[in-house]
Amino acid sequence: MNSGQELMQVMSDTRKQLNECLIFYKQNGHVLAEAEMKYRIAMRKEFLRLHVADGVAWTACGDLCRGEESVAKLRYERDIRKSDYDCCYEKILQLKIELRIIENEISAERQGM
Repeated sequence: MNSGQELMQVMSDTRKQLNECLIFYKQNGHVLAEAEMKYRIAMRKEFLRLHVADGVAWTACGDLCRGEESVAKLRYERDIRKSDYDCCYEKILQLKIELRIIENEISAERQGM
């Protein structure tokens, strides 16, 4: 079992890590939003180009757009950003649980358990 001082240090380190994750989460949210915007704009342009320039039926444009190389690459980039965003969120949840566990250990130690 850790001493109270060690637990306080672990808690401090975990809080620091949580704060860093929150900053990264916010930044990553902006990066994700930008990637989503680029993907949607490219999708819209290709959708319209297919219909107007190539005469493709509206109902077929969606699938063809997603298969177009530049649009697919933007979607891939968006999906990577989404994965990073989701992983960061999960790390934040994990750190919050760790903090609660440490708080409980500190409380138990103070009560002499």
